[in-house]
Amino acid sequence: MTLSWSSSFAEGRTALARVSLCLVLLAQAPAAQAPSRAAGSGSQGAQAPAVAGEPLLGQAVSDESGFRFDAALDRLYELVIEHPGTDDAVAARLRLARLLALTGSVPQALRQCQLLRDETPADHPARREALELATLLSRRFRAAQSTMAPYFSVYEAIAARGLPSIDEPSDVVFESDTRAVLLDQGAKRVFRLDPDSAVAGAAPQDPTAIAFLRDGPLVIAGKTGLWTGPAASPVVLGGTWGGKARQAKKVRSMAAASDGSLFVIDRDFDGVLRCEPGTGRCAPWGPAGEYRVVRIGPAGWVFLLDERGQYVRVVDASGRALAAVGPVFDGMKFGRIESMALDRAHGFYLLDTGLKRIYVCHLKASADGKIGASLSGWVPVPQEGDRATKNPAAIGVAPTGWVLVAGKSQARVMRFR
Repeated sequence: MTLSWSSSFAEGRTALARVSLCLVLLAQAPAAQAPSRAAGSGSQGAQAPAVAGEPLLGQAVSDESGFRFDAALDRLYELVIEHPGTDDAVAARLRLARLLALTGSVPQALRQCQLLRDETPADHPARREALELATLLSRRFRAAQSTMAPYFSVYEAIAARGLPSIDEPSDVVFESDTRAVLLDQGAKRVFRLDPDSAVAGAAPQDPTAIAFLRDGPLVIAGKTGLWTGPAASPVVLGGTWGGKARQAKKVRSMAAASDGSLFVIDRDFDGVLRCEPGTGRCAPWGPAGEYRVVRIGPAGWVFLLDERGQYVRVVDASGRALAAVGPVFDGMKFGRIESMALDRAHGFYLLDTGLKRIYVCHLKASADGKIGASLSGWVPVPQEGDRATKNPAAIGVAPTGWVLVAGKSQARVMRFR
């Protein structure tokens, strides 16, 4: 069966966008749109010329990094009110929406997305990002209102033209909301999945892991090193640890940080390596342990899935522990978590191949700066019928929060939206 990603996704996105806007307009009283932290910001009459709010944005980033979330919210509200129309105010609204979602104020986060949509031109990249974020958050908000409703309302098969039977999928990453990249490690191939087609792309010998550098190209780890394309020579990943010069030849997972570095998990190293893609220099980083998947969230926090698939550890950029999930979470005991994906609003999605289900979770910050995790819901991966995915192995999440699952021995991928 071949479905159009673009047409079916557009219908779902439109519906969710309408839901988010309706929820905001109904749930937000005028007085609630500007909390007390915005009080004293001046009259809405004669507007002062727009000036840069960079100091406020920098302070907000510093406060958020220091887990002073109330102070960060204060700075961001002040910036968007006092410096409307500036690039810093646009960046502040996106950060404000994500921070509000992290602190549990999803309706207010949706409101910020709506305001950003109204304040930016149709072709502005921040406007598109705000709409994507609103779609993602509206799904989360809807799930929170009813424990009976499934988190994803649609489950469908995508038999993209040109996609052969998948042998051993090990990773799915998204380049945009309608384009994903699938690594079939068993077949030693990398596919770009567009709305209706799959194209095998160039790849190094024996590819083992993929990641997009922040605002950069797709990088592929293989037997010969880190590869960025046919025109570039592979970069050998290595360094000195345990008193010996070593190479990372068996990379199984990697994720890019905002500074361009790569966090790498190698089968021959217990722990995490932090590598410079340009030079290949690596050094041990963070908590010791055996891990199978590494991901980096929007705040730069690092998510680590352990080798046995029993728990997820979340640490900050310095390696300090923030939260841990599993092996029992919200009354449910994990079977075996095989793969993990993150969204752009502190959500994480766990593919449990033991119990054949997807857990949808999100981080939540408390007033004292502590970070915890909540379960938004879970959905079964069907095992019977023409949409069955008997051997799910890899999961990816799009910018708007819909999920793609690839299974073994199938000439299709499965979409939850």
